[in-house]
Amino acid sequence: MSDFTESSNDDTPALAYCKQAKEAFDRGDLEEAEELCLKAAKLYEQAGEDEVSVVYDQLGLIAYWQGDFDGAEQWYQKALEIEERNGDKHGAAKTYHYLSAAANGRQDFESAEKWLRKSLRINEKQGDEIGAAENYHQLGLVAYGRGDLDAADEWYRKSLEIEERNDNEHGAALTYNNMSAVSNARGDFEAAEEWLWKSIHIKEKLGDEAGTARSYHQLGVVARTRQDFDAAKQWYFKSLEIEEKLNDEIGMAKTYCNLSDVARDQNSNEDAKEWLRKGLQIFEEKGDANAVLHLGSNAAQRGDFGDAEKLYRKSLEIAKNNESDEHEARCYLYLGSLACQQGDYEASKKWYEKSLETHEKRGDIDRAAKCCTSLGNLCLAKTPGQPRDFESAKKWFGKSLEIDDDTKWWDWLLLYARLWRYKFLDVFSK
Repeated sequence: MSDFTESSNDDTPALAYCKQAKEAFDRGDLEEAEELCLKAAKLYEQAGEDEVSVVYDQLGLIAYWQGDFDGAEQWYQKALEIEERNGDKHGAAKTYHYLSAAANGRQDFESAEKWLRKSLRINEKQGDEIGAAENYHQLGLVAYGRGDLDAADEWYRKSLEIEERNDNEHGAALTYNNMSAVSNARGDFEAAEEWLWKSIHIKEKLGDEAGTARSYHQLGVVARTRQDFDAAKQWYFKSLEIEEKLNDEIGMAKTYCNLSDVARDQNSNEDAKEWLRKGLQIFEEKGDANAVLHLGSNAAQRGDFGDAEKLYRKSLEIAKNNESDEHEARCYLYLGSLACQQGDYEASKKWYEKSLETHEKRGDIDRAAKCCTSLGNLCLAKTPGQPRDFESAKKWFGKSLEIDDDTKWWDWLLLYARLWRYKFLDVFSK
């Protein structure tokens, strides 16, 4: 994702706020950056200057790093409205890129790719190689998020080719970091470390302390993946030293949670609880429901369903306290999925219905349709003494297709084929 940028108009009275906001953002103080951007935006709005679109993009970027993807999207849409009205193709391309990042943060990979393709078309028409490289990089992130490591590797290499050719060291360092993640996911730990050291050498040369901390953190992730827990702890502490120096509280919280994982790996349960408590305290203070939801997802993946439920409920509490309907709906969905994994279909149904209700109130038709599909799948689950409920499944699948504007005739055909498949399975099982 592109960096935080300053306003380009040197004559505006809001410029000082924009510069101070960038400095605050670079040192990880998102709250101060947000406050300064809001002051700059107010001055631009009062003067009736369209330069405010740049500040809206900055506010979106701050919301994104705070884990508020819904809020980020709202700021980006405000910027896009001005850019499209003025025919500002270059500005619109950047905002499409940002909208992709917000969609990717919500794991809406289809929308993320759609926004990137729009941005890329403008880059290619304008011969903007640097912008194209940023979009290739983001396409790599989207591919990685959906588990397509080969596609991620291909997109990152396309980005890297342009960055290295244009001596864009900062961009190359970011790509090296993400190439490391791909190698780590493939189990090629030697390559993962080589990519990270290439990234660290550039970041140290550029004086990018925050970036160096992130690479040390990633070295900890690689060490933990290969089960070298002492090395993982060492790298996390090196990352934490910089984060504490920069007062990067979100970075500190993430590292505390990773140290909790290492402590649990080493059967130091009390240490694990203490590190997790420190991380959760910061996430709660910052209102970062998404980070806590991610911790719960990790717990569910390793089979710690009790911890997962506690973390999902904590995330839900934070979302409600911060009046974040988007995160609230996601928490309900995750709680429904967790209950389903444990075979508690009644509880799962209640959580999915709460998620559906919240999405419908928000007017998020796409996610409401997905909730209906989850409810339909639940009706097809078979348990001892509880037959499949075909009529209810048909109702939920039908509602999913009815509220989706993109539904085609073959979607209905697939729906009925699926229902008949389960009916045949029931007949033959008897």
